[in-house]
Amino acid sequence: MNKLVLLFSIFPFFLFGQITGDWHASFTLVGKSNRIDLHIENIPDTTIKLINPDAKKPEPIPMTNVVLSDSSVSFTYQKIGLSCKGKYHSNGDTLVGIMSQSDVRWTVVFRREVLEEAKLIRPQEPVSPFNYPIEEVLIKNGDIVLGATLTLPKDQSHPFPIVVLASGSGAQDRNCELMGHKSFWVIADFLAQNGIGCLRFDDRGVGKSTGIFSQASLMDFGSDVSACVDFLAMDARFSDCPIGIAGHSEGGMHALIAARKNKNVDFVIELASVGTSGREVLVEQQFLIPLASGKDSVYAKWNRDVYVGLSEIIARYPQQKASECIATFLDTMYHRAPADYQALTNIFNFKVGLNVFLNNEWGRQFITFDTKKYLKKLKIPILAINGSKDIQVPPNSSQQGFSTHFAKQTRSSSEAVIIEGLNHLFQRCERCDIMEYGDLEETFSPVVLQKMREWIYGLYFRF
Repeated sequence: MNKLVLLFSIFPFFLFGQITGDWHASFTLVGKSNRIDLHIENIPDTTIKLINPDAKKPEPIPMTNVVLSDSSVSFTYQKIGLSCKGKYHSNGDTLVGIMSQSDVRWTVVFRREVLEEAKLIRPQEPVSPFNYPIEEVLIKNGDIVLGATLTLPKDQSHPFPIVVLASGSGAQDRNCELMGHKSFWVIADFLAQNGIGCLRFDDRGVGKSTGIFSQASLMDFGSDVSACVDFLAMDARFSDCPIGIAGHSEGGMHALIAARKNKNVDFVIELASVGTSGREVLVEQQFLIPLASGKDSVYAKWNRDVYVGLSEIIARYPQQKASECIATFLDTMYHRAPADYQALTNIFNFKVGLNVFLNNEWGRQFITFDTKKYLKKLKIPILAINGSKDIQVPPNSSQQGFSTHFAKQTRSSSEAVIIEGLNHLFQRCERCDIMEYGDLEETFSPVVLQKMREWIYGLYFRF
């Protein structure tokens, strides 16, 4: 039941149905394939049991609040906060409705026949055979070993640029796989096809990389990116190749940290990254994300105020003192929380979760990170791209920060640009909320790929 419980513990649903017997559904949600079965009875009592057919030992789970008629069905799975409402179609072969949990809703179609697992559609994901070299490498950074993949252009008869990819928040593999999308693999393939090398690596504690991700600081992540640059610079094959870094989201911070300390970095690309400060982007996103998920402005303002207060305390006090102040502050904020938030978590989990999340070395460095301090000292070309529909790194303030603070020496070769209609992952979106990422077929906008290529070509390829 693990797969099903994990799914339901993160997202909301609506079901549907009526009529006794067995029903089967197969669907994709936030980048994962899922199958669910229902068993419905009305003699001697009306019961609905939910089954995960892919569990090692599928066990029927009785639902509660069951309401069944000849044309509709509703029930709840109270343990995981799942509710379900739907309609039985008169042709007798489908139950169609909506599942909901927390702030996520999606449509599911149940049928009488057993269904195969739904397949994710990812048309951009590279498929072999590949017409360029691919090398698996290991990169040392002190006691840490990073597992990585190096893709190179087929034509290596002349020097070519190489880009190190730096992933954003959370433990990511070298493909930056998220909700069924492998954006870094798509980028690496595109660059290789266009005469540009690429190095992508597993974060600490992920894949073939050693270390413990949760114990690493922002500066540690920047050090890992710098180690990748040094690895390339020390390879005699690339002695004349310009080396750059492309960082996505928080990875843009890692890129700036690495570029500031490492003279082997020749250019930087900031992808949906922070042009202001860690504190500013954290506070702004904590207002925008609830709004995008359907919450009202009262809820969004309360959520923003939580992070305003946390950021101020962490920036002001050392860790132990901050912990005491945070506990008092969060006591007050929890009792001011909207009722629907309080229904999701208790005060203990609220206080502990936020303290652990931010009151540590990584969180302190993130909140106090100021992009302009790095930009002014980097005398290298920088390309900053943001999507207009990004709610995690708001584009306008970030673009203003980048364009204002590019170093004078390289201002003419640096550029800040907003691409219309794209979300934080550079997908063309409709709802443009976080839960939509996995529902979209596009992994990474071709417009952004072309912009990266054209900008790099303008720096290093003369025709």
